[in-house]
Amino acid sequence: MVVETGATVLACERAGDEDLDLLDALTEHMGASAATSFEVYRRADVRFHIGLAEACHSPRLVAAMTEVQGQMSDLIQRVAHPDEVLTHSNAQHKRLVSLLRRRETGRAVRLMREHCEGTEHILAALMPDW
Repeated sequence: MVVETGATVLACERAGDEDLDLLDALTEHMGASAATSFEVYRRADVRFHIGLAEACHSPRLVAAMTEVQGQMSDLIQRVAHPDEVLTHSNAQHKRLVSLLRRRETGRAVRLMREHCEGTEHILAALMPDW
């Protein structure tokens, strides 16, 4: 959550049009692949989140996001991904890019928290009851 929301704050401040155009292209790619191949969707999703960090122009943040995405990938592969979940997730990606373009930091951070919480909720199903 810290890496994702931190990247969102800095991307609102630092992202250029080229950075945001890449994120838009990745959302289009995810939208086209969601119904046909989860693997293709997931690669674009990972690239989106790393692209968010790259938009901050901070190598340390890119390294942290890459590590987080790598750690999440094994868990995410173990969960079912219905089309409606992927569609909702990608709609959040699209809204996030729009908020970044308008430099709406507060709203972008709230959306990223919601996005991360959705992933946490799905992954919680993998955790044993304590």
